Amino acid sequence: MAIGTARRFIPLIALTALAAAALVTPSLAFAAPHPKRSVASVQKQLGHLALENTQLVEKFDRAQVAVQRRQKAVSAAQHTAATANAAYQHAHMEFAQIVQVQYESGSFSAAGALLDSSSGSNYLDRLNTLDMVSSHTAQVVQAVSEARDTARQAAMHADALLSAARSLRDSLARQRKQVQGQIRRYQDLLDTLTARQQWAYSRSVNPSVSVASLHLTQASSAGAQRAVQFALAQVGKPYVFGAAGPGSYDCSGLTMAAWAQGGVSLPHSAADQYNYGHHVSRDQLQPGDLIFFYQPIGHVTIYIGDGMMVSAPTEGENVSVVPVSAFDGSYTGATRLTG
Repeated sequence: MAIGTARRFIPLIALTALAAAALVTPSLAFAAPHPKRSVASVQKQLGHLALENTQLVEKFDRAQVAVQRRQKAVSAAQHTAATANAAYQHAHMEFAQIVQVQYESGSFSAAGALLDSSSGSNYLDRLNTLDMVSSHTAQVVQAVSEARDTARQAAMHADALLSAARSLRDSLARQRKQVQGQIRRYQDLLDTLTARQQWAYSRSVNPSVSVASLHLTQASSAGAQRAVQFALAQVGKPYVFGAAGPGSYDCSGLTMAAWAQGGVSLPHSAADQYNYGHHVSRDQLQPGDLIFFYQPIGHVTIYIGDGMMVSAPTEGENVSVVPVSAFDGSYTGATRLTG
């Protein structure tokens, strides 16, 4: 197992690791520049940064979802603008042709209407017809022109929203990179622990189990069963920020990909996924249910039965099976999807 830990859960079970590591080897040798820093100090600071990183990753994922939605809005608005502009150009051309014909052709001009009419009534009818044609065309041009302007404004607004979303995403990415740098420094510090201390610490914060040891029951729906089977098939693949397969995943990327196999389309965001399906209590959990952690929500897993869930934890870790009970303190809720 990698020395890196499932840092999404560190703040909640960190104290147990302190006791375990202290009992294994009381004497610790840390590298400079912190020769006297204790395991408790290292773990506390790493846990704080891990939770911060978890929330930051979730904000980034939500920003990515916003970018994708606004990109669709931009495309729709630009299509509307292009359609309206084409209609405007066509109407404008027809109107110009009518004006030109009225000016150049005596048969369609006001003078031509007088010379060509058989009576005064016929003349007035001809003039009314010409006025109606011109008035109608002008109204069409005005209406289409207004639609074109509205569509252009909508496209500009969508572009502005897209630009703002991208700025937010890029800002969050920079912040996340800074936090990851801090976590790596603290991870280097943890690497100075003895092998037994590292093992005790790793087992306490990432209590993964073997898939072969599980006694799983069939899911209540075909879609949920496909989602569970897909999630289990991803065990061992690495966590990668923002990834949704096939070679790597982050937490909401995994659940999104799993339930895509079950026929349900989910956004790539743990907090947004919480609003899908219907909420169920913890004692009602069934295979395929999504389980959410932290407030605000920063992590999501998929329940597979037997008190276990498949989780894509954080950088340095692989998709793994872990017990729900290990993270009681951070449990937020669960939802059930129908596929």
